[in-house]
Amino acid sequence: MRTIKDIFADDAITFTPGELVDFEHTIKDLIAEFLPFTSYSLFFPREKPDSTPEPEFRAEDRELILPLVFRGEMLCYFIAKGVRLKAPSTAPKYIMALASSVLEKLALYKWAVTDALTGLHTREFFFAELAEAIDRVQGCLATGNCRAGVEARDSEMAFSGTLGVIFLDLDGFQNINERYGYLTGDDIMSEVGRLLGMVCPKYTTVSRFANDKFAILVPDAKPRACFQLSEVIRSGISKLSFTDDMTRDTITLTGSLGFANYPQGLEGGQFRRTPGEQARILVRKARRGVAVAKDLGRNRVFNSADILDKGGRVLDTLPMHRVTVTLGETAGAKVGQRFLVRAARPAATAAEKGAPTVYKGEVVLVEVHDDVAVAEVLHLADAGMDVHPGDRLRRIEGEEGLFADRALMEIPAPDAETQLFSYAEFMGRMEEARRVPDAFALSLIRVLDQPGDAEEGYQEAMDRMVAGVANIARGAFGENGFGGRYGLNGILYYLENVDRETLMARTLEIERLAADALSVRVSIGSARFPFLNFDRADIPDNVRKALEHALLLPDPKVAVFDSISLNLSADRRFMDGDVYGAIEEFKLALTDDPANLLARNSLGICYAQLGRFDDARREFETVLSSESGDVLALYNLGWANHRLGDLKAAKKAYRRCLDADPEHLYCLMRLGSIEENAGNFDKATALYEKAAKQPEGERMVQRALARVAYKQGDIEATREYLHLALNADHNDHQAMHMLARIYLDQGEDPQIAEVLSRQSAALCPGKRAYWETLIEALEAQGKAEEAAKVAARAG
Repeated sequence: MRTIKDIFADDAITFTPGELVDFEHTIKDLIAEFLPFTSYSLFFPREKPDSTPEPEFRAEDRELILPLVFRGEMLCYFIAKGVRLKAPSTAPKYIMALASSVLEKLALYKWAVTDALTGLHTREFFFAELAEAIDRVQGCLATGNCRAGVEARDSEMAFSGTLGVIFLDLDGFQNINERYGYLTGDDIMSEVGRLLGMVCPKYTTVSRFANDKFAILVPDAKPRACFQLSEVIRSGISKLSFTDDMTRDTITLTGSLGFANYPQGLEGGQFRRTPGEQARILVRKARRGVAVAKDLGRNRVFNSADILDKGGRVLDTLPMHRVTVTLGETAGAKVGQRFLVRAARPAATAAEKGAPTVYKGEVVLVEVHDDVAVAEVLHLADAGMDVHPGDRLRRIEGEEGLFADRALMEIPAPDAETQLFSYAEFMGRMEEARRVPDAFALSLIRVLDQPGDAEEGYQEAMDRMVAGVANIARGAFGENGFGGRYGLNGILYYLENVDRETLMARTLEIERLAADALSVRVSIGSARFPFLNFDRADIPDNVRKALEHALLLPDPKVAVFDSISLNLSADRRFMDGDVYGAIEEFKLALTDDPANLLARNSLGICYAQLGRFDDARREFETVLSSESGDVLALYNLGWANHRLGDLKAAKKAYRRCLDADPEHLYCLMRLGSIEENAGNFDKATALYEKAAKQPEGERMVQRALARVAYKQGDIEATREYLHLALNADHNDHQAMHMLARIYLDQGEDPQIAEVLSRQSAALCPGKRAYWETLIEALEAQGKAEEAAKVAARAG
């Protein structure tokens, strides 16, 4: 067991100037516990003294200059201002010793969160940071103040409301350990850690997850950014080369990477879990991407969001024309999804790359579990061409299947007990039946209860429950329809010539009778043709959306595809970044129900996302003409007017919003910014301080208060607010830049300004002012050559 003395004797525990800047606010708080002062600053001398300097108290200025010393090395000066000492001749030495103990506390913390071999963060620290980042995104989504909402990208408060997790697993690393020894493996692992520390931006959290596995948190990142960083990592690892001292063998490495994004990677009930649980779900999804990357040949990157579309594989064949596949609920698999099957093949040669893919057949998922699913073979291209383990899957939508024209030549009889067809038989019969009538409907019934501790097996018990519900459905729907199994706990029912009201009444009756007669809870979604501009082939997809709508309802969980169903589907498209698709579905929702104010608000937000603020304003005004106190519409109308430069109308909308909700955080912030820009600093401060009292408000207002303090000439207050802003969000690039400017403009320390401006430029490379500040900081230190290189890079 290592003692504290051992830890401090470890050369690996050091502090760079950048780390001290990161810890600055913590250092200030810890020193303030034993030394009262009114303001402070850190100062890094350009040349460190040969011996440890003495502390100095300047009584006339009430200023105490404390050298911060760690392991005998003077790192920087902590300059405390507004200090009163009762024993000015003796107290500074004791205070300096206490200040050094502050660095010892930080060293213990750093040791606790650092992997000793690689110098990266630990798994525990990674999960804590990820949970905090998820909590921040959830707060953004809850208020609609993400870039994905009504905010524009250049907004001061803009935040993309997304993050990414990259997972890296070195390929075949255990073989290296076994062949060349674990000490050689440790040396290689240490070099991999150094590489990750170099190529991953400062604002990421890089951790050694376990053994030869690593995890990287990328804040404010969408899938493209995660893929690009993953490719940089993969390429860097593939270029590493080591020589074994004993055998003189050259050792090379490759790595497989997967990534997942939040909130895009989660769905439904997963969002109701705690941030810590969601963090683990997200990592699990990223690791699934790694598994597919390895399955496809290793040394590649795979987005977990693509697993469902092109990452599936046949695991095993089962009786009754069924197979198990590597797609489960974690990959977004659902009963009824269809896939084309092709033979697994090695990497194509140059001549083969242009050859068309030959598909064996088509399968449909009939049972879905966490990580695997059972699929039923619908069609085969050739009777002699079987599906085998290892065959690859590609998801298909709608009528895309290559074998859709191969209708069943003979429709078998339904199951004797349930009178239900198998899924494949049901789909074949429905394909024929739906072509004729002017109107038809589909209902999808899901049994929500699980079998109890019965003597019979799980499947037998579930079959019995489904059979009971099927008999009730057959009695309610009558003889003008037929049903089929939909996975282990579902039933699909086809009906002809039934109107919406009758369909709703019959499905409500099924839900009630299942509860009363069988003590079984069910949820039912239904969809009709004709409906709006949907064609016959869209109805199976619509009925699944209706079931998702029903599952969100309180009892009775019954829904017929309508405006609200479209609203929910559009919301999902919006979350996935498909703004144009979301707009079309919101418009359809309004076509069905012009009074759907939630859809109209959401449509306005979509328009704002695309920069169409006039269109957005029109939608918000339409909402308010029906519901004058709609808080969401009032705030969004204010922001749309704000973006259009109509500040008078913006203030009016914000004020109306505050009349309806006096504690609306973002209205307070927006009004504060208007007053600030108008030079009304007292009014701006009052609004910001009121915003700080709201939930999540204190974290958001610090930079705004810093701006006001700076405009009023209060540098120390500005510095304090900026440190609070960075303490709340380590990746606040605007706060970093403002702090860098203060260090330069006050002539205090260009080295700290360099550290801060480098971080802000890395976080937001498109901001020219950040590069200019970095160049100025370098020139202030006499680093003209490096400043020229930065200027060339910045263009």
